[in-house]
Amino acid sequence: MNGTCNRIKRLGAFVMSVILTMSVIQTVASEQQTNQVMAETTAQITVGCTNVNVRQSPTTSSPSITKLNGGHALVILDQPNGEWYHVSFTKDGNSYTGYVYAEYVTVLSAPPAAPGGSGSDADFEAYLTAQGFPESYKPYLRDLHTKHPQWKFVALQTGLDWNTVIENERNKSGQIKNLINGTSSTPRYNWRATEVGYSWANDTWSPYDGTTWFAASKDIVSYYMDPRTYLYETYIFAFEQLSYDSSIHNAAGVEAILANTFMANANPVGENRTFSAEIMEAAAKNNVSPYHLASRMRQEMGATAGVNATGASKTYPNIFNFFNIGAVDSAGGGAVEKGLAWAAASGNYGRPWNSAYKAIMGGSEYIGASYINRGQDTLYTQKFNVVYRGNLYGHQYMTNVQAPATEAAAMCRAYQANGLINSALVFKIPVYVNMPAEAVSKPADSGSPNNWLKSLTVSGYALTPTFSGSNTAYSMIVDHTVSSITVTAATVNRNANISGTGTINLAVGMNQVPITVTAQNGTQRTYTITVVRKDANGGTGTAVTNPNAPPINTGYHVSGNTISGISVGTDVSTFVTALGATGSQVTIYKSDGVTVNSGTVGTGNIVSVTNGSANATYTIIIYGDVSGDGSIGIGDLVNMKKNLLNQMNLNGVYFSAADVDKDGKITIKDLVTTKKHILGQQSITQ
Repeated sequence: MNGTCNRIKRLGAFVMSVILTMSVIQTVASEQQTNQVMAETTAQITVGCTNVNVRQSPTTSSPSITKLNGGHALVILDQPNGEWYHVSFTKDGNSYTGYVYAEYVTVLSAPPAAPGGSGSDADFEAYLTAQGFPESYKPYLRDLHTKHPQWKFVALQTGLDWNTVIENERNKSGQIKNLINGTSSTPRYNWRATEVGYSWANDTWSPYDGTTWFAASKDIVSYYMDPRTYLYETYIFAFEQLSYDSSIHNAAGVEAILANTFMANANPVGENRTFSAEIMEAAAKNNVSPYHLASRMRQEMGATAGVNATGASKTYPNIFNFFNIGAVDSAGGGAVEKGLAWAAASGNYGRPWNSAYKAIMGGSEYIGASYINRGQDTLYTQKFNVVYRGNLYGHQYMTNVQAPATEAAAMCRAYQANGLINSALVFKIPVYVNMPAEAVSKPADSGSPNNWLKSLTVSGYALTPTFSGSNTAYSMIVDHTVSSITVTAATVNRNANISGTGTINLAVGMNQVPITVTAQNGTQRTYTITVVRKDANGGTGTAVTNPNAPPINTGYHVSGNTISGISVGTDVSTFVTALGATGSQVTIYKSDGVTVNSGTVGTGNIVSVTNGSANATYTIIIYGDVSGDGSIGIGDLVNMKKNLLNQMNLNGVYFSAADVDKDGKITIKDLVTTKKHILGQQSITQ
């Protein structure tokens, strides 16, 4: 109804964040209104909730102002009835007031209590601050501390910039570090990267290990890299310190992790003791958590024994590798065989591993020496190396981007099954510089992102240039007698939808025909055909009402004293040539009178056309270029937003440039279109 509050399923519950510009446009509370509130009560969105609506009035039928996730700080202004709170809060630097369903609000008269813990709540708050935990971490940690007062949270101050970390971890050409599993039944198309390993034109994906492991998208990598993703009871174990502790770890806990696999209560091939017994021995000897070893073996082996667990490889008979050490991913597969080749070689860690016992003992030694003793002593830092400076962002145990969450859940189950969940555990939680203010939301697994056309035709005419799915802009000229054209198109992906095809009526002059492709995941890509219908005299320019205007013959759209239809980034010389003012002197200057002799033309530039005594001036409009610099960027988005918030008044051609959908007003739709243009997801039609 209003949101989701499910702590256990949290990793699958987050949805795509509301676009920043959309949230800004809704009701914004004035500072004056907030300052008038007396005896305010502090509160927060209940930890574990996601996507909670803040509404304009206390009813579910009221429009949503924005959405909030768990832990977001609130101030309760009043309570109009038992079901709703009237609240104020800040999000993305903007102030709001609205109504939140009371079920999703935790009232705080003081910092959340921690019954049964040592020290006061104030001590815990002071400890969090002294550790340097960001404010966005604290609601989650308070909630965990309330339930498990013996747990200790240590801030691992990496000193690394968040954006730098993501840039070094995301998949790109020559850098494949994170994979996502996709099968025919669960393809996870929207979690796969499109920058590498994907052909938009053919809608085909290249696997990077076997046939079902693909490069993970930047969004899903960011989600699993955000420490706040794991700050829940089930997943906090991604940060558990992975050294051995005889007071906590036992064979029963190991069996709980191995349950429903070939290793549960079973002996390895050729051994007279159980897997759990040998794991316990290896853990004690190498100072590694046996729960970590069991979880890692389960992650690597799966439920059914393969040749690396049975010694049955024809290439490497009687060789074992339960941890898949050396099993390097490759597009052609063969990772298991590569791991067995590594295990068969003579060398350190007791190799060759020609018995299950040697593989368990040697693999445990390898993990302890190569990772835990180098500071990579949590599931998280073994997957994302942000601590071992000898090979920062490298030296990462696995490529499965979901592995820390999967293994953490298994660790949690082991502690719960053995009644050890309230033990004095230590969790080392990374902190980065310049992190997002709120936890990264999990992208929706919403289907294919392919929004390309595989064909685009106009019946009886050829397009210029020849169609290619990667190009979105085309043009053609028709005679004055042609009053309509028929446009047909087909998508690359069968689940994508097309709008804008069919019979298109043409006005005399320039016509913009947009064909929009909406992918299965909702992203859009617009192809535009510029059709110039000649006038009765065979000309291709639009008639100008100024009788003293020198003649021009152009494909641009001339309306009164404005010129539009100019591609973003058009340089001065290209513009003058395309203007078609043959025999006339053309001068371009800015609104302050400075002549523009080079660079790109932009909104607000004035074009003077002189031929003898005849003169006309026109002002350029480039839709989306609100700042007038000839490009479309964040500054234009900010100016549009300020206009909507009444912090700036756009007038004249600058208002027109902001009205990218040309409906005579500036709305949220214009902001969304501009943002998609900046992100390369959609083109603004000029």
